[in-house]
Amino acid sequence: MTSSQVEVRRIQDANLARLLQQERSFLAQFIDPRSPSEVAARVDMAPNLAHHHARKLADAGLLFEQRREGGRVYYQLCAQEFRVPSRLRPPGDLQGNGSADMRELGEGFMRAYERSWAAMHEGEEDVFGFGSAARPATTPCEPDALGLEAHPTHLDALSLRLSPERYQRLARALSALLAEAAAEGHSPQGHPCTLAVLTFQLPGEGATPGSSLSHTINSFLGAPADERSPR
Repeated sequence: MTSSQVEVRRIQDANLARLLQQERSFLAQFIDPRSPSEVAARVDMAPNLAHHHARKLADAGLLFEQRREGGRVYYQLCAQEFRVPSRLRPPGDLQGNGSADMRELGEGFMRAYERSWAAMHEGEEDVFGFGSAARPATTPCEPDALGLEAHPTHLDALSLRLSPERYQRLARALSALLAEAAAEGHSPQGHPCTLAVLTFQLPGEGATPGSSLSHTINSFLGAPADERSPR
């Protein structure tokens, strides 16, 4: 078993590649030496389950026992970087190269969206009004869109016709914003959140050249200050 951390480890076994994918969030807690008890509180896991996970990953060769101190076992990643041949994780595999990332992003966004919806619309009612020319139906009031969460979900999707050159320029510019955020690093007392850039070519012809195909904004960030109605 590894007794110290190496810079790079190459994975050649498909099962180990899947384990690395499945447990990457847990493994990320051991960038520095930590005991499973410390990690349990960070990932909201029972301490005995965290110890079981850490031992399993150590037996697999992804973690190593860095030291024992005060009755505690401290584990650390056995490598700073793991390299997996793409052939071991094809996109068709449930834990395949790319597919699992997209599935995780989609499922994570939906969970956050449902949480944001519940926070924004707590206590409200959906109104389905009917009326006539003599007595028009009452139009439901839009909620005063004040942000009620520290990290609300935000979706801004634009579809339009682009040349290959402009498409690549815009996609890189959007990703540059994430690179800038990464360079700034973590905020003090911040919370984990995900920012994602998704760009792709639409099939079919769509609208006439020069016109916008679609623009969807579905956000719980709250209205800008100058747009908020007075309270």
